[in-house]
Amino acid sequence: MAKAVARRAVLEWEGVGDNDGNLVPVSQAGIDALLEIWPVFEAFQAQYVARGLMLDQEKNASAPSPTGPSAGATATARPAQAPARTAPQD
Repeated sequence: MAKAVARRAVLEWEGVGDNDGNLVPVSQAGIDALLEIWPVFEAFQAQYVARGLMLDQEKNASAPSPTGPSAGATATARPAQAPARTAPQD
């Protein structure tokens, strides 16, 4: 998963080169090769992928009700007396 995310997220880099010291442009193969280096993979996983997963996880739940599940919560607004009128069209 980290490689797939990196292929979309990495747009440019600095200091990435080949054995001869030549700078290498960003490419999918280069990103995959870079993530084969364990410390690089771990850093990317911890600094980029994990943060995104935590943000995604936050939106999947509601705050707990203080007295139990939210199914038992009571409504705070009174029901509408009549349906709202449609907004005028120009």
